[in-house]
Amino acid sequence: MDSRLHEIEEGLERELGALLGSVNFSGYTDRARLRADDLAVRTYASQAALDAKGAVGTLISAWCDANMPEPTSEQPFPPPEITAKLRALRAYQQQLAELETAIRSAPAPDLDTVWNQRTDGVMVLDGLVRIDTALVQVARTLAVAAASLTLADTAKADPFESLRQAESDLRSALAQRRAFIQR
Repeated sequence: MDSRLHEIEEGLERELGALLGSVNFSGYTDRARLRADDLAVRTYASQAALDAKGAVGTLISAWCDANMPEPTSEQPFPPPEITAKLRALRAYQQQLAELETAIRSAPAPDLDTVWNQRTDGVMVLDGLVRIDTALVQVARTLAVAAASLTLADTAKADPFESLRQAESDLRSALAQRRAFIQR
């Protein structure tokens, strides 16, 4: 399991490097590109959360196809337990949508404040790069976990148990980033 996790982490680092390389990411060493680099990180992380939401939506569709009875004149509406399960599935999908919005609309670092916290700006910007890398890695972990959900997972008491830790870690990374920027 550790080797698989290590492979995923290495893949995420390569993806992040490729993504940020495509927008001339310079590790936040070039002051003029700080805002563009920040936007690229938030866009990539929010896209990963959006991918997780999409995977959950696909799972909900498959679940509906498998579990929703056809309406009849005797029973035009699905049974209450089916409706309750559908509401719970959709509620989690909505939580992921809200998380994606929170990432996309997260505060951007104030260029002058961040840069002037150190004479050369390197230590502060290196910290921001580490936090942003962690944010993107956790976001991709959430997307990968969501993509691996199967119809069999919906039979569990909590079908999203495997996602909840990654979601929690993503919220925590976002809060850490927000605190770092606003200090």
